[in-house]
Amino acid sequence: MTTSPLTIVAEFRIPAEHREHFLELCAYDSAHSVADEDGCQRFEAVSPMDDPQTVILVEVYDDEAAFETHLATPHFKVFEVAVKELGAELVSLRKTARIAPKA
Repeated sequence: MTTSPLTIVAEFRIPAEHREHFLELCAYDSAHSVADEDGCQRFEAVSPMDDPQTVILVEVYDDEAAFETHLATPHFKVFEVAVKELGAELVSLRKTARIAPKA
C-alpha cells in the first residue's frame, strides 16, 4: 500500500472552557503548515455538529517524511505545548493512505 499522499486524522477532546483557544491554535498551525511547509498539501480542523468538544484535524502531506518535517517545525511545537496546557486529550491519531481516487 502506498503512503503517498499521507493523510493524518487526529481527534482531540477539548474542555469546553478552552475550545475557542484551541481552535485559534489549530488555525495558527494550519496556516503555517500550508504556507511554510512544501510537503503539506492541506490542513483542516473540523468538528462534529453534535459534539463541539471534539475537534478533528485532517492533514495531507506528500509522504511520511513531510509529516516528520511538520513535527519538527516551530509552529507545531507551539501547538504541541498548548495542547498540554489546555488539557486537550488526543483521542486518536491515524495515518491513512488514499485508496481512491487513484493518483
